Amino acid sequence: MLKKVGSFVLAVALGCLIGMPKASAQNPGTSTLEDDLKKQIKVSRVDSDSTGLAVTEAGSVLVVKKGGIRAYPPGDNVVLPNTYKDGSVHAPNSMIKKVWNFKDRGQGADNSRLLPLDEKVYVTKIQVDAKNDKVTLNLMECDTCNNVQQASNFKAQIVFQFPKGYVSGGADAGQVADLISQVLPPDQGGDQAANADQGGGQQGNGGGQQQAAPPPDPPKETQTIDKGQTEDQVVGILGKPDKIVNLGAKKLYIYKDMKITFIAGKVSDVS
Repeated sequence: MLKKVGSFVLAVALGCLIGMPKASAQNPGTSTLEDDLKKQIKVSRVDSDSTGLAVTEAGSVLVVKKGGIRAYPPGDNVVLPNTYKDGSVHAPNSMIKKVWNFKDRGQGADNSRLLPLDEKVYVTKIQVDAKNDKVTLNLMECDTCNNVQQASNFKAQIVFQFPKGYVSGGADAGQVADLISQVLPPDQGGDQAANADQGGGQQGNGGGQQQAAPPPDPPKETQTIDKGQTEDQVVGILGKPDKIVNLGAKKLYIYKDMKITFIAGKVSDVS
């Protein structure tokens, strides 16, 4: 008798479990917010080919307006997350670097660099963690948008940390996108330019061809370059140099109107 009762209870319990809807692995509002956010910021599809990373479907193009976003080469498997919080971009802390074996990975070389201001990037992934009030964007340089001579396709990750309860409390995609735009606003006409690079942007307009806007002039604030600054700090202020001359311990960054000398990775002279 007891065996029959036990079997009956077990059968009822299993029936209840089978009939119950599966619990969401994330906050109930996460998927909706993530989907709505992807409607405002179109994610680009990226694949690998013989030359490295390649964009197979171009999405939204954003522009870097805050310095300090560290990026990594396309072949680097380690991409440490940057964090945007309280109005500033924060690089990975020393503990995270140790955990990820930052200095000693590969051949021991750190090939990362800071993304210059006004650099244009694709968004390759958007992930919402409503429980922890975080929104993460994976980025990749839009080489065709930046008019570079040599493709680099550096990639980065930035975590937008919102105040406690902001995302989990029901913030909508528009509010989240507004904060993201403080760091990465959309490029005006960037989507059309990216699509044109893939052969889909030739549209008739009275028989004429629409010319792409010229690249922005490099920043003129040369007075901010001081002795002791690192190569990454200089690139973050002035952008990529026109030419780099590597003389071993000494390195020259040559711009249109100036030459910067580095010794042991730090500015020693500006002329």
